[in-house]
Amino acid sequence: MQKDRSKFILDEIEKRHAELIPRWRFIVKQLGFWLLAAISVVTGGLAMATAIYVFIDNDFIADHDYIDRFFIERPVVEDVISSIPYVWLVALALFTLVAFFGFRHTKKGYRYSAPKVIAASLGASLFLSLCLNTIDIGGYIHRYLIENVHVYNNLINANEQRWSNSQKGLLGGKVIKIDNIQHLIVLRDFRRGIWRVDISKAEVRPKTQMASGRYLKITGIKTGRRTFQALSIQSWEKKYNKRTPAPPKVLAPKSSQGSDMK
Repeated sequence: MQKDRSKFILDEIEKRHAELIPRWRFIVKQLGFWLLAAISVVTGGLAMATAIYVFIDNDFIADHDYIDRFFIERPVVEDVISSIPYVWLVALALFTLVAFFGFRHTKKGYRYSAPKVIAASLGASLFLSLCLNTIDIGGYIHRYLIENVHVYNNLINANEQRWSNSQKGLLGGKVIKIDNIQHLIVLRDFRRGIWRVDISKAEVRPKTQMASGRYLKITGIKTGRRTFQALSIQSWEKKYNKRTPAPPKVLAPKSSQGSDMK
């Protein structure tokens, strides 16, 4: 009987023109699925890290005194809901599904139920995202996209949009140049517009580092097409690293009148 079965198998192999597949192909295939699962978890961690940064960086977490005018026009609950970074949550869901697909096609992946695999993938991505945000990776990703990818601005409601409303006295961006003599700073906003900001009457919040390359939040009055009179200045800091502020300091009055701003 054993001979008959062997002969039948050999006849079927010959009839179907089947070829033996080398062992290394199976190994490469398994490694490919493991790699796909691992990359998806890492990418999901990056998406989660960015989502956490975007949500925590919003001003309803803290600093209500600087955003009160905004809240008068828009309820806090509505603002919180609109500030949820849905695009990053969708990305996380997609990467989790890809990780699930990759893991289930590994040698022993079929043994685990879908809820367990998905929960493990989400847990790994969340843990990785918390580790990444200790070095501000989520902030770097978000800031790069907000400044360089125009469509990203339409997909997310982040703090940068709040501080891009000069008509309502809110201006944020990156310091390009500081003129201590004229009490002026040149600032590039998140729409890549260049502003000349008069800081002679500004109240500077404690821990605020006014230097080239730093990001600032400025409240004040728009005085021209690209000119702004600052009334208060604070650092653009992560709220989960915020410290108890010391009493504010005020810059000395301008000693000489600067040139007209255009």
